[in-house]
Amino acid sequence: MKNITTKILMLLLLGCFTISHTTKAQDFGEVFRAGPEDAEQYLESYIDPIMMSFNNGLSGGWVNTAKTHKLLGFDLTVSANIANIPDGDKQWQFRNADFSNLQLRTGSEATLPTAVGGPTDQELVVKGNANIGSINFTNESDPFPAAEGYDTEDLPIAGFPVPTFHLGIGLVKNTDLKIRFVPSIETDELSFNMWGVGVLHDVKQWIPGLKLVPMDISAFVGHTSLKAEFDIDESSTDSNGYTYAADGTAEFKASSTVIQVLASKKLAIFTPYVGLGYNIAGSSFKVNGEFVYSDGINTETVQDPIDLSFGGGSSPRVTLGAQIKLLILTLHADYSIQKYNTFTVGAGFSIR
Repeated sequence: MKNITTKILMLLLLGCFTISHTTKAQDFGEVFRAGPEDAEQYLESYIDPIMMSFNNGLSGGWVNTAKTHKLLGFDLTVSANIANIPDGDKQWQFRNADFSNLQLRTGSEATLPTAVGGPTDQELVVKGNANIGSINFTNESDPFPAAEGYDTEDLPIAGFPVPTFHLGIGLVKNTDLKIRFVPSIETDELSFNMWGVGVLHDVKQWIPGLKLVPMDISAFVGHTSLKAEFDIDESSTDSNGYTYAADGTAEFKASSTVIQVLASKKLAIFTPYVGLGYNIAGSSFKVNGEFVYSDGINTETVQDPIDLSFGGGSSPRVTLGAQIKLLILTLHADYSIQKYNTFTVGAGFSIR
């Protein structure tokens, strides 16, 4: 598949920096020689950490103070949220017994890199007498390299940045409406769009006695949704005459819903804040279209071969951060402890 790994990462990195097609990430498409079921299982392990990093990154950057705007006050803020990928998630264990057709060229078990696990010298084959639908591939395929990953030592951070833009507007009853957006991107190869909406509400006004507490206390809920697509069009034939061809569209979706209680205290130009809540995050990766396999005599067509869900990103979250305000300019940074710990940094303009 034409640099599927690079395209996935490009979708996640749009707006921050671009990774070139000459980097270490291998063309993942060779794995599809083993058939859609084995390829789906391999792909799930391979891209799981970047999906998790992105899921958790979507939850950051919503707020940098618990104080709401006055009526029609507003702020415009840009943030970058970076969810760290733990070292333990940069590798995964490949076992021949877990796959029907895909096997290591030598041995029965090996540690392989995920999409952020760096290089590997392991090679894979599609075993002899492999079955894909009604086709039996008699001979073992030509060996091909296991998919390598990007080495995070070559990247400026140990995760993938999620850029976000926010517009916050003060409404009645000490309530802020927050709108999150990234401008839609359309190219010949891919499309990308993201949106979100949130509400920050001052809860001190409703609880007797809480008004005496010398800090701002608010509740927040925000939802972010992302969708990206890129085209797939490729074919390949090995020395046995076995062929496969792919024609379709890959679709990536992600969403995050944050529920949080925040407290902050303004100290001149410096406002520290703390948040406690829960992040509900998940994503999916689908390939829609046709995969056609042939042994030179028989042909097997597989429709919509890949349908993966990544729902393990939900977790409690604790946020510690601070804002500095100079006239209407704001600078902020915070750190959230959650499934993948997330660092956020940003700047904006605020008129309260």
